[in-house]
Amino acid sequence: MTRRSARSRVLLSRETLLGLLLVLLASAICVALGFWQFGRFEGKRDAAAVIEANYAAAPVPMTEVLRTPDAPLSPTDDWTPVELSGSYCTDPDCVLYVRNRQLGGHVGFWQLVPFRTDDGSTLLVNRGWVNSQGQRSAPADPPAVPEGDVTLTVRLRPAEPVLDREIPEGQVHSVNPPQIEGLLPAMDGEMIRQAYGDLVTEEPSSPRPAALPAPSTSLGPHLSYSVQWWIFALFFPGALIYRTRRAIQDLEAEAEDADAADDPGTRPRRTADHRPQRQAHSRRRGPDEEEEDALIDHPGR
Repeated sequence: MTRRSARSRVLLSRETLLGLLLVLLASAICVALGFWQFGRFEGKRDAAAVIEANYAAAPVPMTEVLRTPDAPLSPTDDWTPVELSGSYCTDPDCVLYVRNRQLGGHVGFWQLVPFRTDDGSTLLVNRGWVNSQGQRSAPADPPAVPEGDVTLTVRLRPAEPVLDREIPEGQVHSVNPPQIEGLLPAMDGEMIRQAYGDLVTEEPSSPRPAALPAPSTSLGPHLSYSVQWWIFALFFPGALIYRTRRAIQDLEAEAEDADAADDPGTRPRRTADHRPQRQAHSRRRGPDEEEEDALIDHPGR
């Protein structure tokens, strides 16, 4: 068997072709997972850049960010501080609590109140976090909403999606202005529909729920995870190439051993590790050995 035929036999074998399919599948999965992790890294990187640019910026008028009540909040305007003048709706039916909100490892509520601005619009304002009443799913001693004219600084956040769940009285599952508008009493002013505000300051100041912590700008381990997945993708082809080379070498060695068995004078025998075995060389006989052999062959001489 020639070297070329040995390679063809291994490369076109069922085991090699099946292994190639498995390698392609495994490598494709690893590459896809790497791009998924890299996409998560890019998302966190972009979100962190927006937080760093907007979170500590000086407040601007809300109309510079949201020109109309129906305007969406641009992703680049997330966390932008805006200044508002007006008054809260202090009707008890106006004060709502957003369920299942965490702070410091505890689950509680956000106090959510409509704020009617002097320009005629209404913005839902998250005044802060309120603890729950032990085993009861209700806020514990929430502070009262201030009355009268107030000047606020809030950070704008995008509206949350609607959660299709039963809504307890006085509570909501998400901050979705169009859904919440139907739960509130009739109010003057058009509701800001695609954003709400996280309270930063109130003037004059008054008791308020616990302030929310600053958002995290950590990028997480996603970039390193993506590199690891791509390295795994290279491992499978490397393993297949190594296995195929060994199979070709073994087949060539077997062919050489078979040729040597058919014509032992033309090819040196090979050991199990495919190295040629050295042939033994005869030693020149001395005169004494030849004379001894002659006496044995002709004892009468």
